[in-house]
Amino acid sequence: MRILLILGALIAGMIVGTCLFALIWRTTAPDGAMAMAVGGATPIAFGALAYLGTKTANGHRPSLGSARTWLAILCIAAAAAGLFLLLIVAAAVLVQRG
Repeated sequence: MRILLILGALIAGMIVGTCLFALIWRTTAPDGAMAMAVGGATPIAFGALAYLGTKTANGHRPSLGSARTWLAILCIAAAAAGLFLLLIVAAAVLVQRG
């Protein structure tokens, strides 16, 4: 159940991040780095907050003092960044093909 919540948060973060990316990209086209940073950080934040907000099987929430928690957040960040990059590349290919 916890994995489904995190995946749902990543998907919701992708949608919101893509919308933020498009909004920033349209208003400040030369500043693509800002659009990528905001758009890419949104799914990471959603996934990390979903992970930190859910309880484990024993009823405890993850502790920020644990190395296991930081490894899980790093894995969530890597998955979110990879999915966001794939989404941007797919959108660019679709736009170029017209």
